[in-house]
Amino acid sequence: MGKVTLPARVVQEEKDYLATVDNLNLIGKGPTVKDAQDDLVDKFMSWVQTCDGRGTLEATLSEAGYVGVEEDTELELQFVE
Repeated sequence: MGKVTLPARVVQEEKDYLATVDNLNLIGKGPTVKDAQDDLVDKFMSWVQTCDGRGTLEATLSEAGYVGVEEDTELELQFVE
């Protein structure tokens, strides 16, 4: 089983913080960095389950530039600056 790390970033936008995953249309939002990160993690886990249920996870991640993802690949979000 391999592991693929997906970089995530947090930026401040007006009063809130936004957390995103590079090349994926996933956004977490919150009044603090931690809240935005937690929101993104929740949305990411839900998104992975939905895509996996549809059988589209590997193809969607490959299109976003995350190659080598197979059914048993561990996915990890890593928040970077």
